[in-house]
Amino acid sequence: MNSKDAMQRPLDDLATTAIQLGRDLERSARAVCLGGSSKGQGFVDRTLRHLAERDPFDQRFDVSLEALRSTVEAELASEVLHTERRFIATRFDAEGQHGEVYDCPVYSDRGQDLLVVQTTYLRFIAARDATLDRIAAERALRRLLTM
Repeated sequence: MNSKDAMQRPLDDLATTAIQLGRDLERSARAVCLGGSSKGQGFVDRTLRHLAERDPFDQRFDVSLEALRSTVEAELASEVLHTERRFIATRFDAEGQHGEVYDCPVYSDRGQDLLVVQTTYLRFIAARDATLDRIAAERALRRLLTM
């Protein structure tokens, strides 16, 4: 979600999207047993519980959300089976196709599921941030108008 989209959407739509994505994140993280083998399992469980209870905006959980991101990244890194070289096209002109070659990780089945969790996490954070930014903007405008 880019900032222009966020500014055009009503606040209740932004909040609804963040809450829905938080619940999606909770379900997908539980489906892959995120943090199941780590010492931080209780931490992950508490963070996911707040998302399941439709409480994604409490800023006391910012550190928990960052820890959740770290957990996803660590577990995703452990699911890399190997890497393979892939050509990624960047443009096409009169001389033909141009691009770059990248070493791309190949993940296990669980790794593929963790990629979904990671994508959902990033979408959730973007929606949450857009909602909180809109609320902050409205507060700032109210303060300006009452000066």
